[in-house]
Amino acid sequence: MGGDVARLLIRYVLLAIAVVCLNFFIPRLLPGDPLGFSSGEGTDPAVPLSAAAKAQLRAYYHLDEPLDRQFASYLRELARGDLGFSIARPAPVAALLFARLPWTLGLLLTSLLIAGMLGTALGMMAGWRPGSARDRVLVSVMAALSALPEFLIAIGLLLVFSIGLGWFPLLGGQTAFSSYEDDAAGWVRWALDILWHLTLPATTLVLSAAAGFLLIARDATVGAHREPWLIVARAKGLRERQVALGHALPNIAFPLLTYFALRLGSVLGGALVVERVFGVPGLGLLAFQSIRARDYPVLQALFLLAGLGVLAATFAAELAYLWLDRRRGSAYG
Repeated sequence: MGGDVARLLIRYVLLAIAVVCLNFFIPRLLPGDPLGFSSGEGTDPAVPLSAAAKAQLRAYYHLDEPLDRQFASYLRELARGDLGFSIARPAPVAALLFARLPWTLGLLLTSLLIAGMLGTALGMMAGWRPGSARDRVLVSVMAALSALPEFLIAIGLLLVFSIGLGWFPLLGGQTAFSSYEDDAAGWVRWALDILWHLTLPATTLVLSAAAGFLLIARDATVGAHREPWLIVARAKGLRERQVALGHALPNIAFPLLTYFALRLGSVLGGALVVERVFGVPGLGLLAFQSIRARDYPVLQALFLLAGLGVLAATFAAELAYLWLDRRRGSAYG
């Protein structure tokens, strides 16, 4: 197993190097001048930059240098852990990321875990009795949900639960201008306020991701339902629930783990749409604003974080495959 892990590590290190290189060039494919920017929030600077100020900024961001020298400067700064200073905002890029990252991770990781558990449970229920009414209803509903883009689900939830019923707020991650006492009761109210604001964004992501988990779990369960080892487990007198959870679930875990890793790696992509619709102040909204502003340093950091996140998630999944393969081999060997 040690040799397999070493080969995986070498492969992913090479992929990480490729991600770092692509990360530099992708923002520079955007049309326009990054110093002819707006804030990314629909407002232009009150005082236009003078030619001298623009020249000074070009020198600071190495935009007056050839592309190869810009790339060398980028690698030097990245090696020192310096993500640079935002062009459109008066803040270091690292500070912007650290301020927005908890919103995105809290929203997306929680939603993905709920979607994984819910979709897997419903998928196994559907696949355990293939062709039944339960199977047809669950597959039809989830197939329809999987065909809908996330922004349509988000808009539908807003129309029903925010505008129609008034149960949830339209925008934001917490109530504006709210203040809470610095005690246990204040922390609880603060957490409940955030939970109230993030319920609809989280529901959007759960509905979008659960469909994939259900369809994968359903097909894998149908394929494993008549396997000899399940017949042996039933012959031992185990109940169907024990057979499903103790024997079927571990053996259909591989495709579910793959899908979970892919969804986990696409954190920024999912956040870009949902956070924009609901106004959640996370990395997705920051990415949308930075694309509008052509803010190279922020975009480089966001793309780097997303790319390395995909690699880390798939690397962890492949390590889990090796561990599960070894465990299953020892169990049957």
